[in-house]
Amino acid sequence: MRIFLLLLTLFSILVSPASAQQKQLRVGYQTGEINVLLTYAVNAGLFEKQKIEVKLVPFPAGPAMLPALASKEIDMAWMGEFPSVTGYANGMPIEILMMERLDYTNIRVIGNPTSGISNVADLKGKKVGASVGSSSHYHLLRALTQAGFKQSDITMVNLAPSTMPPAYMAGQIDAAVTWEPNVGLMEKAGARSIATTRSLGMITGGVWVGQQELSRKNGEVLQSFLRAWRQAQRDYIANPKTIRQYEAKRIGQSPEEFDALIARQSASNPSFEEQLTADFMGAPGKELDSRIMKHLQGIGAFLVSEQRIKEAPKDWIPLFNTAPIQKIIASEKGK
Repeated sequence: MRIFLLLLTLFSILVSPASAQQKQLRVGYQTGEINVLLTYAVNAGLFEKQKIEVKLVPFPAGPAMLPALASKEIDMAWMGEFPSVTGYANGMPIEILMMERLDYTNIRVIGNPTSGISNVADLKGKKVGASVGSSSHYHLLRALTQAGFKQSDITMVNLAPSTMPPAYMAGQIDAAVTWEPNVGLMEKAGARSIATTRSLGMITGGVWVGQQELSRKNGEVLQSFLRAWRQAQRDYIANPKTIRQYEAKRIGQSPEEFDALIARQSASNPSFEEQLTADFMGAPGKELDSRIMKHLQGIGAFLVSEQRIKEAPKDWIPLFNTAPIQKIIASEKGK
């Protein structure tokens, strides 16, 4: 009996660490962004129900996640489109697995009425906060172009999203371009929204990016994550207020304040089925014709023009990998 117990103990020592490592998923998230579904899934134990341990690793913004992905400190990350294109264009073996959400009014151009700003044309000669090389910079240039201006017609102040509200309130900038929750803080302080993603004819959102190695060598863990995510999506549709309370608590807002924030975002969380349509990531084999792919290619051209990357990718197809969500859909249909 003692020999049996000794062998059992040795077996558990040898097997458990590898097993635990195989079942752990290191996930990067942005502390200054809004992610209702991830916060809910973690707090509701949806990942544990799928028998995986999700270790959240905080980052201030998407670009900071790229070195962590490159060095394999994290397996996947939620980020904006800009860092995902930047990383891929620089040769990182990453892929977009799905869209977290699509936003229509989350990014806004705001101006201080006391600075005489009531529309985009009033930005001429003003100090405008934006994050260079990011979606906020992209929005600012689109707004200026539509108004017949160039970036040289304003004084652009390069700021991280979290530093824009204090800079605005201190009078160091007259206007800003960023996203929730920081853009909402400036509006609360009296700023006026003068343009949005929708009014500028643009799109933006968040994507889930993973190391290519994740889907190829640790596919079962990824499938477990996606099953939990699928459940979070369904729970959100069924009871949005209950699901939102976790993220509201994380950023220190009341349920009422957070509901108002969500309304200001005009966000949609596409289902797995919707992801596989031309409006999102495209049907299998037709990803290059999808709306999101064309959007990413536009970002690539912008990043080249701003000298943020040397050249745009020659082959965009490997950037998308919807096979994992296709597998989830097929398994639910019993295929």
